[in-house]
Amino acid sequence: MPESSLNPLDLRIINALQVYPRAPWTQLAPILGADAATLNRRWRDLHASGTAWISTFDTGSWEAGALVEISCHSGANLRVAAALAETPEAIGVDLTAGGRDIVATIAASSEAALWAYLLDELPLVDGIESVRSHPIARNVFDGSAWRVRALDAVEASRVQALHPAAGGRGGGRNAELEREIIAVLNQDGRATATAIGSALGESARHIRETLAQMSASGRLHQRTDLVRGASGWPVSAWYFLRVPASKLDAVATRLPHLDELRIVSHTVGPYDLIMGVWLKSLAEVQRLEQHLEVKLSGVSTADRSVVLRSVKQLGQILDHRGRATGRSNLHAV
Repeated sequence: MPESSLNPLDLRIINALQVYPRAPWTQLAPILGADAATLNRRWRDLHASGTAWISTFDTGSWEAGALVEISCHSGANLRVAAALAETPEAIGVDLTAGGRDIVATIAASSEAALWAYLLDELPLVDGIESVRSHPIARNVFDGSAWRVRALDAVEASRVQALHPAAGGRGGGRNAELEREIIAVLNQDGRATATAIGSALGESARHIRETLAQMSASGRLHQRTDLVRGASGWPVSAWYFLRVPASKLDAVATRLPHLDELRIVSHTVGPYDLIMGVWLKSLAEVQRLEQHLEVKLSGVSTADRSVVLRSVKQLGQILDHRGRATGRSNLHAV
């Protein structure tokens, strides 16, 4: 399915699933203006082609993280990026132009595990020339809140209202079953309890109860993404910002209002904030930088890099066109 074939209904489906990834098609039908069978068929086509996908994860598994700049030996960029993509700790891998060859997002179960990966495992990747690691003190904003904006505010609110009411569910936790469910959902984020149960040898009722418990406890997170070339925001860039300590909180509060923002992290090191964005054109890279420095007093851009190719995005391994390959590789603890 070429990007040009994304019609308004496709984008509306993706937007709705960004708001509520497991929303029933029968409930979305009156909001999106198409019958449930059509919605299901269109999503299946989008998913099968790798144009759109749902990542499933437990953020409780990631207690520590870092953004890492990597320089490679000549001609080794693609090889290094592919090797990094195979490591579950590297949940995001971007090939970039500018002052670094790769920007990788690293997530680990603890600070000790993070240091071990950065010191012991990362240097073993053949082709790496140098590494600069920036431990994340806190994530200000992440891509789960980014929207393709094909729905209006009223429609988005109606989809949001479909979420089941949160309720405290007790009972013992089966961590191994939860990991297995997440693995199945990373192949098909909308898999039914019956399908999950069949894959895992469990009853559909048990799966439904476990999913409800995971959701209620905040251990189940899902994010709907699409190939960047089909999003209307085809250019991706990383900005490395310096902000006076006295203004850091105020700037961090205002940044999430940017439509272009995908991620912003407060890091420990030479940069105070590292920000990833999607833009409508290459010319917007400098314009956004100017906007930041004019609108946010004290902010200065120390450096920036344009993404040439995303190899991995929130655990999903992508092909050279930025499409999901169906291979998910997330760290499970």
